[in-house]
Amino acid sequence: MTNSPSPNKKILPDQNPQNLKLSDELRHVTEEMYKKNAELAHTNRTLAILQKINTIILSAVTNLHQASAQIVDVVVEEAEFKRVNIYIVEKEEGLIKLAESNGEEVKRAEYLIKRQFPSQKIPFETTDNIFIRAFKARTLQITNNYYDLLTPNFSREEASIIQQTLNVKSVLVYPLIVRDEVIGLISISLVEDTAKVSEYEQDLINRLVDIIGIAIDNSLLYQSIQEANDKLKELDKLKDEFVSLASHELRTPMTVIKSYVWMLLNGKTGVISEKQKEYLQRTYSSTERLINLVNDMLNISRIESGRLTIEPVAIDIVKLMAEVVQEVEQHANELGVHISYDKPAQPMMAYIDPGRIKEVIINLVGNSIKFTPKDGSIFISLVPDGRGFIVISVRDTGRGISRENIPKLFQKFNMIGSSHLVKDRGQSTGLGLYLSKSLVELHKGKIWVVSEGEGKGATFSFTVPVNIS
Repeated sequence: MTNSPSPNKKILPDQNPQNLKLSDELRHVTEEMYKKNAELAHTNRTLAILQKINTIILSAVTNLHQASAQIVDVVVEEAEFKRVNIYIVEKEEGLIKLAESNGEEVKRAEYLIKRQFPSQKIPFETTDNIFIRAFKARTLQITNNYYDLLTPNFSREEASIIQQTLNVKSVLVYPLIVRDEVIGLISISLVEDTAKVSEYEQDLINRLVDIIGIAIDNSLLYQSIQEANDKLKELDKLKDEFVSLASHELRTPMTVIKSYVWMLLNGKTGVISEKQKEYLQRTYSSTERLINLVNDMLNISRIESGRLTIEPVAIDIVKLMAEVVQEVEQHANELGVHISYDKPAQPMMAYIDPGRIKEVIINLVGNSIKFTPKDGSIFISLVPDGRGFIVISVRDTGRGISRENIPKLFQKFNMIGSSHLVKDRGQSTGLGLYLSKSLVELHKGKIWVVSEGEGKGATFSFTVPVNIS
């Protein structure tokens, strides 16, 4: 006879199959939520550690040792690893310790072995050392014996004492590989065997190794750039000293040559033929250009080294401009170029170094003469800008400047154009406009150029301060 439940017997609520199924589902959801919360907590912790390291990288990128030491401290404190060491690869020497964590346990270990952990250097020949093995294999190396980490600087007995004092069970040594090159190594000492390392810890370690490698590479790159920059500054200084010395040495003999040629041209040593006069005139002009070049180079050297100063005085710039026009007018007439000076009726007082500003004006007018063809014109004007400056403009009807060439002007040794006009009148070195810009800026003024394009002339303008005293 088959037993059947009594119609009067009741099933308890917690024994109800539907309730049991619901209870299992709730338990599963609770477990999943706990697992997700734990993962989220681990992720947040990882991100917090990485953020701290990123802050260190950004603030201490210029100091490799400082950045490495701070990173090591953060990793040990926040990730709760027992000990972290970072080595850097020195191709000629081996591995050089860059940073290490030093807590109370380290001090106790040093006390027990009766000596301090040295600033270790591991030669490449020390093949028993786990750092060298990781460097040569270019892969992760694992050990449970601290002697592998400390050889040849410590004995096995000392390494055992250190390992027990630090309570280290295993050590991971990672090569730091950037752009397919091992630039350093990092060791992470753990309190458990590697088999017990959680998935979270493994993920954290991998991320730390990547970001620390990038941080060290950035510091090394910055350091190499700084060293190269310092070297360039030293070379630039030597260049300036050479230019200054060479300019001084060249200027004296060229001035003597110019003086003797002038004497010959003016018949001080007797009558000369027209052919001789022609040759001497060319010699005189070439010597004069060389002297001007040497003077420009000397002035630029002084400006860039901060040795050139100006001595501004109150002066009538209208009168100064008239003097310049008178000086260059004869040369312009010889080339068939007409100069027109819109001379103001009243004086205009400016606060300038007259010699330096005169040099700027001569450079600009001479530049216009050089690039203006025969029967062309040059117009010079002076206009107050109403803001404490006077605008000096030199406009010509010359060959003009293309839009792409305008930004190249006022740069040292810049030369634009190679037409027969330029060659016939002597190609410049590109120093004149650069020097003019430097001299104008010493007066707190500005210089610029406007041109509608090739064949449409150009207007060079600059400002000088008025006399406000």
